[in-house]
Amino acid sequence: MASDRESERTRALLAVGTTVVVWGLSPALIKTVHASGLVTAFHRLWLSIPWLWLITVARPGFAHRLDRDWLRASLLGGGLFGVHQILFFSALKWTSVASVTVIGALQPALVLIVAGPMFGERASARAIAWAGVAVLGTSAVALGASHGTSALWVGDLIAVANLVAFTAYFVASKRFRVRTEAWDYTIGMTTVAGVLVAVVCLLTGQDLGSPERDDWLVLFLLGAFPGTLGHVLMNWAHAHTSAFAASNLLLAAPVLSTAFAWLLLGETLSPAQIAGAMVAISGIAMVIGSTRSEELREELAESAAETDAP
Repeated sequence: MASDRESERTRALLAVGTTVVVWGLSPALIKTVHASGLVTAFHRLWLSIPWLWLITVARPGFAHRLDRDWLRASLLGGGLFGVHQILFFSALKWTSVASVTVIGALQPALVLIVAGPMFGERASARAIAWAGVAVLGTSAVALGASHGTSALWVGDLIAVANLVAFTAYFVASKRFRVRTEAWDYTIGMTTVAGVLVAVVCLLTGQDLGSPERDDWLVLFLLGAFPGTLGHVLMNWAHAHTSAFAASNLLLAAPVLSTAFAWLLLGETLSPAQIAGAMVAISGIAMVIGSTRSEELREELAESAAETDAP
């Protein structure tokens, strides 16, 4: 039924919207932790993994769901996610949040290139144009942020690598969700990513005890909300909305990151940032509206084709 599919898409967009909020909070929280990016990523993952497995084991039929498809998705998705975690947390420690978020704002363009051939998704010229408006607005918000110290070019290069890694993880997760439940996939890929990050920490001689006393609550919050809730909701939404729409909705995360930096870190908001935020949000809203209009027209055409002529 077209109405059922539309209802699922609405819930999926709400799930992505919730993810945007918790992921938008993440950079400000990471900046407050007194430890390296690798150490922060390690604890963000391993403060979540044990209780995630307890919940997984308690769910009925878990042994039958953790099959070959789940293992393959966990290994590949978790490997990509682990690389993203290493690069993202390291980039935030080496350069400014502004640089990381501006570079990350290019993700919808990469998704658009991949989503068409891989998933058969088609974005209208109107949706693409509004996506460009959203990218410009997001860039204005991020570039207007105060850096505090000079950004390091090494950090910018890490942020570029993170853009590629996260886009690969994002697209792979949409494909894996065809045969794997959202919760099962999330716990599998989180575990694999945790092992990968732990190995890198050991090989690079990281001091895993370096977080200070006040950091542990922040690390727990990072694991529980951006780390777990956000990824469960996003992985569920992959099965019910287009990759193009979801990736464009994520453009709101840098806008929220700037707002959270103002609230939690005392960073100021310039008029240009406020204007950029309004442009970005307007562009995102138009992308979602355009995408949903296209999907509705396709569903109506399909329904008409399936109806017997009188």
